[in-house]
Amino acid sequence: MIFNGLLHDPDNVPERKLEQISEQHFINSMMTNALLPIRCVTLFSSLLKPQVSTVVCALSARVGSIRDNKLGGWYSYRASKAALNMLFKSAAIELSRRYKKCHCVLFHPGTTDTPLSKPFQANVPEGKLFTPEFVAEQLYSLISNADYLQQSQNPAYFDWQGKPIDW
Repeated sequence: MIFNGLLHDPDNVPERKLEQISEQHFINSMMTNALLPIRCVTLFSSLLKPQVSTVVCALSARVGSIRDNKLGGWYSYRASKAALNMLFKSAAIELSRRYKKCHCVLFHPGTTDTPLSKPFQANVPEGKLFTPEFVAEQLYSLISNADYLQQSQNPAYFDWQGKPIDW
């Protein structure tokens, strides 16, 4: 499981306008949200066994869905999560050829009470700010359900409720 992400840093907030796009923040977002997770998958793949059921999971975000983008903005974060999704899609194809029992999962945890969401929590509707423990339970429930994973796409792109997200 790969649980990292960068939305903002002390010098950058999510871009609301084109003019706010920073080359360095964009590169940092891509490195953290797309390249680092796929490098982890590369390293994990050497540990996989063809006969062992395995789930390779990374945190993505609903905002990485091209189809679901109705608000715009957050250019660097959206682009980096969309890139992660495409990288996982390609990796799932390759890994499934070599390891028939390997399933890749991209997981959108919802708004979780972490430093990543802290600046935006005031706008979160009542009951939609989740504890890390709740999110972990949701994820565990999802990835431990072998029948559910077998019926889903590989890679699967799910939200915290186990509902598929459009690519």
